[in-house]
Amino acid sequence: MNLQEIDLRKIYRLWKSDLGPFQGFFRSTPFVSLQTYDNFELDTENVDETENRNQIYRISGYDQKVLDIIIENSDENNFLIVDLPLNKILNFALVLNNEHNIKPILNVNLLFHPFGIIGNKDNINELISNGLKLKKINPQKFIMLIPYDRYDDEFGDNDLKDKLNNQYGIGEDDLPYVNMLKELGYNKVNILTKDDIKEDLNNYVDFINNEIMVEIIKVM
Repeated sequence: MNLQEIDLRKIYRLWKSDLGPFQGFFRSTPFVSLQTYDNFELDTENVDETENRNQIYRISGYDQKVLDIIIENSDENNFLIVDLPLNKILNFALVLNNEHNIKPILNVNLLFHPFGIIGNKDNINELISNGLKLKKINPQKFIMLIPYDRYDDEFGDNDLKDKLNNQYGIGEDDLPYVNMLKELGYNKVNILTKDDIKEDLNNYVDFINNEIMVEIIKVM
């Protein structure tokens, strides 16, 4: 199956469904940008748009130890934000949804471009393939997933030569306000990330930690 054969609006709706109060944090940017992306063949494991969404699919490509930490730190009182590389969160999103009845809030604002410095064909394949496999659920828990590779401070001028700088940062409006979290019954924010917390996410922590408890959990 080729990219141009995919109904991107349907993939968008599949990821967005069941998000409830968190719909506003799911961005259309990746799907809009894919409408003009160069056509290429996808590896979708023979999943097509006519198949039953509740069919059981093989889910692989995720770290079970990290998944266990994610599950352990997510409950009705703790709002969990997972900040890991894009391909990892796309696979975690599928297993959280299909095997644990936890709705992933895929907070990705990436402008896909053939010459973009971030975002590649593997990412696109996972976004589409995993979207087609998402089961319809009635979630009791939500987890927000953001891509750690949204920007890299180590990129220099040589890296950007002949490339589109499509890196981006997240701001306060891209993440839930404290009042919203408290109204939904959360009394703590857990942030699971790799290495050191990125500056943009750390700014969010500084913005909210006087009003709600925040815990940083480092993995990988």
